[in-house]
Amino acid sequence: MDKLTPKAVIFDLGSTLIDYPSTTWEEVSVDCMAAVRRFLIERGHELPDDEGFYIVYQELRNEYRKIASETLVEWTVPQVITKLLARFDIDADDSFVDKLFDVFYGPVRQYLYAYEDAAEVLSRINDRYGTVGLVSNTVFPERAHLDELSRFGLEPLLSFKLFSSSFGLRKPHPKIFLKAANLAGFAPSECVYIGDRYVEDIEGPNGIGMDAVLRRQDGRGYPDPMASDVRMVSSLSELVMHFDF
Repeated sequence: MDKLTPKAVIFDLGSTLIDYPSTTWEEVSVDCMAAVRRFLIERGHELPDDEGFYIVYQELRNEYRKIASETLVEWTVPQVITKLLARFDIDADDSFVDKLFDVFYGPVRQYLYAYEDAAEVLSRINDRYGTVGLVSNTVFPERAHLDELSRFGLEPLLSFKLFSSSFGLRKPHPKIFLKAANLAGFAPSECVYIGDRYVEDIEGPNGIGMDAVLRRQDGRGYPDPMASDVRMVSSLSELVMHFDF
């Protein structure tokens, strides 16, 4: 294939620039909800045991997930926390829900790491193309990810950041990619998207005429066989094979 020569390069976040070390999101969620339960117990609230509390969270979360999968309207963890508190007759205003989210997110912060080559590759692409952005599906408030990007030294390397939790729609909805191209200041055909999921990160941008590169990850359920025209890498450093650095 010919090298890509875009005017803007846009990245996914989770499993593309940052990741969890050999664990699953469900395992992390168990730790998160255990932390929330401890916080509430310490404040005198009566709750079921960790397993029972997590089952209620799962039930509420899965309701939101189902709607999101059908409509591509994003849900957020604070929405679920608000319903969870109501289920146990705990009064809460927005500031208390925000505090509980911070408690929930504590274990996530401990697990997260940035790929070793993330900053270097973003710097090289920035030097070459000038506009590097980020579009991420997330159920977390934007502030959590901005903190991560700053902590890992990636924030200054990104011209713009677009999160589904703030935008309201999730990938592969075309509007989120069109918004990203608008933020970049170029037509979709002048941008390239890089992410680890086939439907969200390849079919989504391709659907509006935006080229894409798949950062292949184990266990993602990719098409088999993969179409011969899908550009793929197994690490960010391999992007040199597809871009004119």
